[in-house]
Amino acid sequence: MGLQLGRAVSIVAKTKVYLLYRTMVYGSAAVVAALLLGVLVLVGSIFGAGASFVLFFLLMFAGGLGFRLLREYVLYLLKAGHIALITEIAREGRLPSGISQTGWAKERVMKYYREVSVLALVDQLVKGVLISLNRTLFNIMNTVPIPGLDGLAAIMQRIVNFSLTYIDESVIAYTFHTGNENVFDAAKSGIIVYCQSWKALLKNSVALTLLSYVFVVITTIAIMVPLGVVSVMLPSSLDIVKFALFMFALFLGISAKWVLFDPIACTSTILTFLEEARTTAPDPAWESKIEAVSDKYRTLKAKAAEALRPGPEAQDKAK
Repeated sequence: MGLQLGRAVSIVAKTKVYLLYRTMVYGSAAVVAALLLGVLVLVGSIFGAGASFVLFFLLMFAGGLGFRLLREYVLYLLKAGHIALITEIAREGRLPSGISQTGWAKERVMKYYREVSVLALVDQLVKGVLISLNRTLFNIMNTVPIPGLDGLAAIMQRIVNFSLTYIDESVIAYTFHTGNENVFDAAKSGIIVYCQSWKALLKNSVALTLLSYVFVVITTIAIMVPLGVVSVMLPSSLDIVKFALFMFALFLGISAKWVLFDPIACTSTILTFLEEARTTAPDPAWESKIEAVSDKYRTLKAKAAEALRPGPEAQDKAK
């Protein structure tokens, strides 16, 4: 089936507004990172390198929590809209004419999920199910019985786990594709489609994850060249400044992946997922297997059944 990178790039190019938003969000994060590194340099020049390294690890801890919140904001208030646009173009070949991309995407997301909290819940449940499946039913460690290759299998399993982000985004796309407004039921069916086609989907998402590492390395090196020239020109007494320049180059390289590569990788996986879904009817026989290894799937199933029940107003009318 292939990665369809050319088609993925073409689709992403039609959603320039969302690329701009991603650039603004991660660009703002880069500015904050630069300011924090400046504070690090200032502390180091006053109190010495030891103090700056202590502060660095404190900032890494605090920044990790803050950046997690930022990533969740990007997913729930930005990425879902982007996925809605990508799914529409993948299915119809184009977007409706004369629309505002942001307005149309927001309306689409709210039509299905109604509240950001529902989208967050579905996303977390899907992630939890996928992680459980890849630790049990689809664990690479179980397929490498050759002695001495367990370390390699463990590394590959970690890469597989990192690649799951593209799969859970595809499950969100599947909801838009099916038009099923019971988002818990749509996610449940999407997971079954994944189970039936996991080899093709994982092969693509792992390949994209490996490509993302290459992208980060190349981008970071390209950014480090000019910053490295500046670093070489600085006196050895300013080691903390050199360290700050190195960390900033690394952060920019990773940010470039989030802004440019991830939307293309996400689109590529969505294209594969939707093609598999067109030829694969969800097989209910998978439900018992998934329920046996994932309590989050059982929660998803319960939420789907709950959404089918009529609300209090409908029950009153029925009386």
